[in-house]
Amino acid sequence: MTVISRGYASEDFQSVVRFLYETFKKTGSYQNWFPDRFENSLVGRDGSSQIDDIRIWEEIEDSVAPHMKRIAAIANPESPSHYFIQIDPARSFLERQILSWIEEHFAEKKKKQGAKGKLTIHMIEGNAAREMLLAELGYQEGEAAGYLRLRPVNLPIPEFGLPEEGYEIRSIKGRSDYDQLTAVVRLVFGHGESFNSELYGWIAHCSFYRQDLDLVAVARDGTFASFCTFRMDPVSRITSLEPMGTHPDYRGLGLAKMLILEGLKRAMKYSPTLFYIGGAADTSAANRLYD
Repeated sequence: MTVISRGYASEDFQSVVRFLYETFKKTGSYQNWFPDRFENSLVGRDGSSQIDDIRIWEEIEDSVAPHMKRIAAIANPESPSHYFIQIDPARSFLERQILSWIEEHFAEKKKKQGAKGKLTIHMIEGNAAREMLLAELGYQEGEAAGYLRLRPVNLPIPEFGLPEEGYEIRSIKGRSDYDQLTAVVRLVFGHGESFNSELYGWIAHCSFYRQDLDLVAVARDGTFASFCTFRMDPVSRITSLEPMGTHPDYRGLGLAKMLILEGLKRAMKYSPTLFYIGGAADTSAANRLYD
């Protein structure tokens, strides 16, 4: 058995998705991402491809012909300076090598492209072996970046209604809504102008996207007052809430809760296996909403 590392290519997508789902089924652990989050990360918020920043560690069984290949680990970013490790727990001995590659790759990007910020490695709290390795390599523990929130699919969905007259809950209609939707997303999250209709068109063609689960609350004057999207991986049917936000002028009306409950209700017809929010904000308002 030989282990090699190599760059990611677009034809690796299905193998990566299968690897992420199979490791979850085998371990029940949330240390690795779910498939929809990986697909979403392939393009950055500025619309640029992040494929060149992904590395795969692959086991090759060279005692048989043709050689059998199997993914053992992946290093991938969600932004140029924020990296994640997806790994088969039985291959944790690769983590030192993976971290070495991440550091060298990030240093090269800083030198050639002026990448900014300190290198940050994200992980779920409680992975003692990785915490010890990071400390040994000189990393310092930072603040919690967010919470992984999970909702069993058999949990009853509360009844709900419109908080006030004059609001409409509906699905995104398609490209005719993209300009207004991306504008309110930029307003809520501070994304740059590159988060635009063209980028949203890419999102809408991802395998996890279902238009009937892409929801907005529309005010009397046609303003998109709140928005949320439920993304469902077509193989595992694991479903994430991403993104969720409300226009500053329409907060405190219950619109976000109404959208989430409507999205949960609609998603049930696809037989989801798990609902989750990855990296949910740690604010009092967000915690009240998601609780």
